[in-house]
Amino acid sequence: MIFSSKENLLINHLNFEEFLSAKYLSKKLYVSSKTIYRIVKRINEVSLKDYQISLVDSEIGKGYKLNDFFLNKDIYSVIPLKEEHGLCDEVLSLLFKHPKKAVRKNLSNHDYLSESSKVRQMKKLSEIVSQFDLKLHYNQDFIWLSGKEIAIRKAINSLLLQINKSNSLGELTIEINAIDKHFIDSQIAVIEEKMDEYINYPYDVSLYTHIFMLIKRYRDGKVHYLESQDPLEHDEKQIMNNNLEMKEVAEKIIKNVTTYLGTPLNELETYFLFQNLYSINVQKRESSHIDKKLAQEITTKYIVEFFGVSDISMLPSQKSLYEDLNQHILPMLSRLRLGISIENNMLDEVISTYQETYLKVQAASIKINKELAFEKKINNSEMGYITLYFEKYKIKQKERKNLLLVCSTGVGTSELLKIRVEKHYPDLNIVATMSQRQVRKNHAFITENIDLIFSTIRVPLQIGKIPILNIGPLLTEKDIKTIDYFLKEMD
Repeated sequence: MIFSSKENLLINHLNFEEFLSAKYLSKKLYVSSKTIYRIVKRINEVSLKDYQISLVDSEIGKGYKLNDFFLNKDIYSVIPLKEEHGLCDEVLSLLFKHPKKAVRKNLSNHDYLSESSKVRQMKKLSEIVSQFDLKLHYNQDFIWLSGKEIAIRKAINSLLLQINKSNSLGELTIEINAIDKHFIDSQIAVIEEKMDEYINYPYDVSLYTHIFMLIKRYRDGKVHYLESQDPLEHDEKQIMNNNLEMKEVAEKIIKNVTTYLGTPLNELETYFLFQNLYSINVQKRESSHIDKKLAQEITTKYIVEFFGVSDISMLPSQKSLYEDLNQHILPMLSRLRLGISIENNMLDEVISTYQETYLKVQAASIKINKELAFEKKINNSEMGYITLYFEKYKIKQKERKNLLLVCSTGVGTSELLKIRVEKHYPDLNIVATMSQRQVRKNHAFITENIDLIFSTIRVPLQIGKIPILNIGPLLTEKDIKTIDYFLKEMD
């Protein structure tokens, strides 16, 4: 049976044992009691059509509860993980292209969709990006996003983690309905809040599957084996009592699942969930410090190898690129350690569209793989995502002209010159100040990343086709007029 979001929300609040009043439900759903009545009527119309019986029972003076007939039945629509994964891929593609527009016909299955299906596709994409305070825009030919840069980065990181989780659940052949997914997501959020800790991939998948299988076993009635289990031993009770916060979290989640299913759970379930939480905590403690340090080293290595620089601080706005890469590489190390492969449905498009960037990333990855102790290595899919981070950085840099200041020593008066240029020409992105000697050592970097050069040295410079303008070290009014004319001619 397929229900609307409001109908699903109401079903999620109901249980199989206790009646809930319309007044109580109206407060929970922020609607009127009359609206509750209409929602219940619509739910029962759907269930009568599919099962010839009402899903929601009602009694005057008591309220509403779920019909026991549906106790062990899967009453919700199944979420196709592949479809969800595909939508995430589409949004990721738009995020990495931001602020550029994408061609609508390049969306997957675009040519095969009816007009109504295309409208639904846009609606689903809009719903995904709205979670991150982003807006989806489209016309007949193009589709694009608008929003703050910090929201773009947050969305990229979140969707990559979501795709990883979808891949893992798909490999486990897990099919999950919409309401169960909402409930399990909410329980993961409760665990994070209570433990004051973000549970990242792949640990969230471990908890996700634990709660899912818990729900499934009790729905299917396959829990009789627990009756023959021995009670907890002294050392098992002791480890729980030594970790009271974790024990309370496990008890809270089991209580929530009990309410959700409307059926009591065996008391051993609390210990089983506690074991999972405890195991995750130990694994994270052991790997967290090592992975953070290694991720920093690999991130720096990628940037150094890609741009051919000895010091990444020379790069303009390198902090955003470093943070983006680091946030991808840190969970990547967890995947490599556990032997988990990531999928990248955009890989072919990435290689064909950004071939030069991909080959540079690939070359850097080969060097890094030789130094990694993991049996699992950085594969093409990971390289594809890393390529997109570099492309995103390059797009941002192209919005402003990159300027190199060349002075006699690269220090002293060059800092004064830099301040004055920044004041008069805020649209110019000053990448670095270098001496003539530094220019010779970083020739390849300058050729690829610099749009124009201001030099206080009277000795002629020639670096490819980059325009070079000689100015005074104090930036006089005459220099300013010369620069204004120079920039106008460039445009």
